[in-house]
Amino acid sequence: MFTKFGTYYFRISRLLVILMVAWFFFGCAASPRSLSIDDFASDGYYEPLPPLGEKGYFIKQLAPEVYFFSTGAYNNIFIATSEGVVITDPIKGKGKLLKKAISEVTSQPVKFMVYSHSHIDHIGDAYLFAGNGVQIVAHVETGKALKRYRDKNRPLPHINFGTNYSLSIGGINIELIYMGEGHGKGNSIIYIPSRKIMMYVDLVTPKSVPFKNFAYTSDIYTQMKAIEKALKLDFDIYVAGHLHRPGTKEEMKEILEYYRESKKASIEAIKNISFLDVRSKTKTKDVERLFGEYLDTVAEECYRILKPKWKHRLMGFEAFTKGHCDIWTSYHRTQKAP
Repeated sequence: MFTKFGTYYFRISRLLVILMVAWFFFGCAASPRSLSIDDFASDGYYEPLPPLGEKGYFIKQLAPEVYFFSTGAYNNIFIATSEGVVITDPIKGKGKLLKKAISEVTSQPVKFMVYSHSHIDHIGDAYLFAGNGVQIVAHVETGKALKRYRDKNRPLPHINFGTNYSLSIGGINIELIYMGEGHGKGNSIIYIPSRKIMMYVDLVTPKSVPFKNFAYTSDIYTQMKAIEKALKLDFDIYVAGHLHRPGTKEEMKEILEYYRESKKASIEAIKNISFLDVRSKTKTKDVERLFGEYLDTVAEECYRILKPKWKHRLMGFEAFTKGHCDIWTSYHRTQKAP
């Protein structure tokens, strides 16, 4: 009996030890602190994406002949006239959906395809519309980029323009305007004066801070100046190329204000953060890591300055603001000191 009891006791003890070890390793790994909601910076302002239904897209008429097409994350416009259709930016992976959307509105064929710029995500399905007499129009720099990459999915433009180009079809004039390098060489405005509608891709998504690193800008100074120039045009509605809805002129002004205030905050952050102070507190002996810690501290300070006003005003604040601060810090270090 003693032997049976001893064996039973041994088994229970061994089980308790196993449970305690498991609790120690796995419980600590998943401690309340590591999973705490306090470790997550809560979202600020946001707009929920609309349901797309089985179609996977929706269209909205913005004005006579002018339609907005969106898949929730990407958007463009097409113009359906009595003489044919003009499409813009056949979004990668969504070209077939765009064809369906156009067929809901008109039986007229596509006559012109306009590239806002060369980036794959926006024009990756251009090949689906090429041929059959379709004329492709883009800025000369966009044409140069596409020649360089030799991507069969992005056919070369037939018409390459410099600063401006006017396209007329079915009684509608479409103005193509190049505002400067900014987001990338060739990135152009598609403007329909008679309808007061503009399409300007990747720079100013309504009610949202710009994308990561100002949409990977090649020149933050000319990018901001381009928005200032765009605002001088007479328009009521603009299409940004991303998310689920068009924006208004007032919303474009709001994004420009964010550009300006993020620049201002970066200057203040540079003045507030001492490199020597960061150096005195660091544990690293790696000089490159030290510089990284300094720049991260400046970005954190810039973010802190902007947070009270902008977190609950524009989408994407938590995701992208520190990157914007980095871009401005780089600008101040390499182009124009604060």
